[in-house]
Amino acid sequence: MDRKLYMKEIYPKYWITAREKIYGFSEYDKNVCRYLHDRVPSGEKLLEVAVGTGYPIADFLQKAGYSLYGIDISSALIQKCRQINPDINCVIGDVEHLPYPDGYFSCSYCFHSTWYFPNLARAIDEMLRVTRSSGLVVFDTQNRNAKNIDAAYRRRLAATRTAGKVIRYGKNVAKIILRHGTPQWHSVVYEVPTYPETLYKHLEHSGFADFQVMVARDDHSLELRDERKPLSEFDRLIFVINKN
Repeated sequence: MDRKLYMKEIYPKYWITAREKIYGFSEYDKNVCRYLHDRVPSGEKLLEVAVGTGYPIADFLQKAGYSLYGIDISSALIQKCRQINPDINCVIGDVEHLPYPDGYFSCSYCFHSTWYFPNLARAIDEMLRVTRSSGLVVFDTQNRNAKNIDAAYRRRLAATRTAGKVIRYGKNVAKIILRHGTPQWHSVVYEVPTYPETLYKHLEHSGFADFQVMVARDDHSLELRDERKPLSEFDRLIFVINKN
């Protein structure tokens, strides 16, 4: 099973309730919403890539007066989004092939999701394509240069090898016997962090050198960093691209 199929059919079974019940409307999410609200005039068309159920960011921005569109690869998540957020114009689709014309949105954004995309560069290119000139493209990434992010990724890779499969099989059997927890049989490394340097180069080579990087601090506040460095002390980086 590849990553796209996993995100389409397996992961939504967890995310469809976890987003609201486990993660909620975090301080980080609130700061992201404030940032977008301050930068984009109310009433403009916004696109959320990997919108999920629409909660909480698209939901907040729609209620703040924006015309919200959303796309997600999971039909189950889009169905729930339509149920709980009927004013969000959401569709099932692939971020690598967005079904919108060039320059359709004033802002395209994506949070909590870029590490699930098999081809992040292609996804960014598509977000830029559907955003109008002088518009804004914003997304966050897991920073592969951060030690704990890199260590977690290596553990996920190790779990797909023979020894990891045996351990996972044993845990699944225990869950079945004890009737506690949900077995996870699929050996897919679906969550992959990104070296920011690769995105710096991609954006510069693509002609979008006018971008900034913000970091998410421990208190979830956002801080602009002018330098384009590894920023290894920060787990989460936010790219802000001004499309000229």
